[in-house]
Amino acid sequence: MLWDKFKDHFHESWHDVMRPFIESEDCDAIYEHLKTESRRGKKIAPLSSVTYKCFKVTPLNEMKVVLLGMCPYHTQLNGLPVADGLLMGCSVADRLQPSLDQFYGAVEKDCYNGLNLKYNKNTNVEYLAEQGVLMLNAALTTEINKAGSHLKIWEPFIKYVFENAIADKRVPVVFLGKEASKFKRYMPPLTWSFELSHPASASYKNAEWDSEGVFTKVNRVLLDEKKTQIYWLDNLPF
Repeated sequence: MLWDKFKDHFHESWHDVMRPFIESEDCDAIYEHLKTESRRGKKIAPLSSVTYKCFKVTPLNEMKVVLLGMCPYHTQLNGLPVADGLLMGCSVADRLQPSLDQFYGAVEKDCYNGLNLKYNKNTNVEYLAEQGVLMLNAALTTEINKAGSHLKIWEPFIKYVFENAIADKRVPVVFLGKEASKFKRYMPPLTWSFELSHPASASYKNAEWDSEGVFTKVNRVLLDEKKTQIYWLDNLPF
């Protein structure tokens, strides 16, 4: 059974929610597609051991906010995928990627008024995941050098996560880019949501990413709900 194969990839708080999907025909279809592509010699990112990493690092009962992007980095460095299983995380290659650099710059401007602070531009975004930020992509995998190539096959999975986990928790969700925003329709009414461009789009245009103050907005929501705010930069106070 697939569940026996994959259950250790999820924090135990996700088990009751995720087991029905992992045992479903929809999940069989995803798994078979990935196996078929691999047999055909296609290289896939991230490494299979970290495909579900966001669900391992962020317990469901501690989830406070969701960041939803498009897909993992589709590039390689020294023969390894740059993607590490978390949205914008690039700790495998340990080389800061433009999207994450844009993210950090926007956080500094939003939360610290562009004070040019010295902070750690960490390639590992687990410091956010461990605070309850679900660092999720609309596709958990992608073919190397083909961004967005697996968006369609992962759509049933992301839909399931929204309808059976995120919707129930009613946490703020930040949608990064058009592909992510498609999942807004699975959120219940009167739930906090924010639709932004993806940081990658600013990098492509050689421009500065506009976060529209989303980081302070999310923290205000958390304060209103008497939850701990997010430290959006590593090794810095608010």
